[in-house]
Amino acid sequence: MEKLENKEFCQKCGGYCCKKSGCDYFTTDFVSLKSDYLEEVLKSGRISIVAIIKFNNDHGKMTLRPFLYLRARNTGRGVVDLLSYKKACASLEEDGCYYDFEHRPSGGKHLVPSSLGKNHCHPDVDLLKEIMNWRNYQNILRGLVQKITGMDVETKLKEDAENLFYDYLTDNNKDVAIEERKDILGMLPLLKEVYPECYDKALERYNQKKDQEDLEAQEKIEKILSRIPSNR
Repeated sequence: MEKLENKEFCQKCGGYCCKKSGCDYFTTDFVSLKSDYLEEVLKSGRISIVAIIKFNNDHGKMTLRPFLYLRARNTGRGVVDLLSYKKACASLEEDGCYYDFEHRPSGGKHLVPSSLGKNHCHPDVDLLKEIMNWRNYQNILRGLVQKITGMDVETKLKEDAENLFYDYLTDNNKDVAIEERKDILGMLPLLKEVYPECYDKALERYNQKKDQEDLEAQEKIEKILSRIPSNR
């Protein structure tokens, strides 16, 4: 393929695309898509199993269906990262991508740089269409989720949903791109409708955290006051 790379353009915006999220892997990026091979690939520490979440209104009841695929790992995320705020790619280094052009995920290799700066780069292929090529490997990826986490996909999704609600409640998204924050904000009401118990657990954790912070603040105030000499 044509080498779509312009380091001068990327330097101008500071690699904003890479700071939003890691790039998507296409099925054609791997010499094999068998479970054992992908498991070894995931051990590199630079790739995650992720998911596109599709919501459905099934006769008045909101449900969701995850579609699994592989993506370059984001900073601070695990090997299985089904539902979270997207963060900067873990392979983004001070002088650019950890990988040379030939070994990057295809989602990155097909990104056309723009001289106009951030949010003007665009893919020269249909990324969603390429991601959908993972449809024949859903059972393999589900099996890897189970093997790696000890949880099935549904259980892992609930864990991730609770943590996402908690991150939102605690405003733990300062290093997340504004576009991603808006996307998550639009999704949260639907996610709460599907997993109300996950929201309740996150809210309980949040309230416990606030209670602990209030207690520590009160103790600090009392300690300061105890050092003030009494006039009596």
